Amino acid sequence: SRLGDIIHLPEALYTARTAAVSDDAKGEAQFSYVDPRNRSSQIEMEKAVTAHLHALNAEVDHTQLNHIDFSGSDFPVEASVIIPVRDRHRTIADAVRSALSQVADFDFNVIVIDNGSTDGTSEILDEIASTEPRLKIIRPTTQPAPGIGGCWNLGLHSKDCGRFAIQLDSDDIYSRPDTLQMIVDKFHERRCAMVIGSYSLTDFNGNPLPPGLIDHAEWTDENGPNNALRINGLGAPRAFFTPVAREINFPDVSYGEDYAMGLAISRDYPIGRIYESLYSCRRWEGNSDHALSPERINRNNHYKDRIRTIELLARIEKNRKS
Repeated sequence: SRLGDIIHLPEALYTARTAAVSDDAKGEAQFSYVDPRNRSSQIEMEKAVTAHLHALNAEVDHTQLNHIDFSGSDFPVEASVIIPVRDRHRTIADAVRSALSQVADFDFNVIVIDNGSTDGTSEILDEIASTEPRLKIIRPTTQPAPGIGGCWNLGLHSKDCGRFAIQLDSDDIYSRPDTLQMIVDKFHERRCAMVIGSYSLTDFNGNPLPPGLIDHAEWTDENGPNNALRINGLGAPRAFFTPVAREINFPDVSYGEDYAMGLAISRDYPIGRIYESLYSCRRWEGNSDHALSPERINRNNHYKDRIRTIELLARIEKNRKS
């Protein structure tokens, strides 16, 4: 439709369209927009996208964002680490134990959504839970099984979920003992609805992989919500003020669900950033995004383009009413 032609961001301004290239080249392209060597061209593209959003009346004014008052909500714990998992017997114990070993001045728990594992993951979780009451396990029974976004919704709406819901993938581990403390402190400092940290790419054994630290230093408090529509991701680990995330909810998919949530939050609320590495993102042959075909990559990019279009419409409508 003509409206669709108007509201889509120009494709030339997107980052990292990936063709049939090697895994190393794919990784380099995926993170090209956080490479300091590309900073000048990234600033130029950010200006072009922001001007486009302004012309569409879809620009977010950071001075009009809503700051959070955290005093009025009652939760069983201050923070919950949420881990969706399916068939990760090699990594799930490391992930859970890295979360349980966090040191903080508040109570927290770990909520694992065990989404139909059949490889021994469930038994590993049950063994840890038998001696660790802070580990809460949710096992979905609906058919078809939920996607990662659906698993997140189950964790968010659980009676055990804390005031802040903090992400950890089942392949990964927190790299420092005060990660949760840093994230919760950032929520209170910025009175924001979402906090995004930084991570380091490593192999399975923790050895660094290029490009190393992924910190999304391209983000600015003034224009981050607008530039977010251009880049292909917002970073990790991600954490959410639970009432806001419960109101929005994740799309029940297994790709782009976090990006959709981040865009929706950035429309109305500030996002806090932490530029120090908070966890190790371990790359190995069992990763769900390992060696994706060009066709799958194109489908993923198409879905994120749809998310952008939906978000553009929402921002246009919000600005029209204001």
